Amino acid sequence: MNAKLMKTDAKRPSDTFGKVFTDYLNGLLSTTSNIGGTAMAAIWCRPGKTGILGLLLCLYWQAEYSGGGNDWKANIKRVESIFSAILAEPTL
Repeated sequence: MNAKLMKTDAKRPSDTFGKVFTDYLNGLLSTTSNIGGTAMAAIWCRPGKTGILGLLLCLYWQAEYSGGGNDWKANIKRVESIFSAILAEPTL
């Protein structure tokens, strides 16, 4: 996303991106549970470069460059539960 803002060509993710992203999502799910079922306090949930839009972009990259497959389908479910945790936040 930064490359787009700077009007430079970004390199495509490597073939190992899918595994790294899956591991990252697995870590996010545990932090969501640790803070009482909500993700709002996590840094990746804030707006801007580290916002939740990055999760959607990474899902796209995983499907496009690392092959969809079962890991991608499982990651869709993981992101869905993260979004559900955000929507369950009573202060929204």
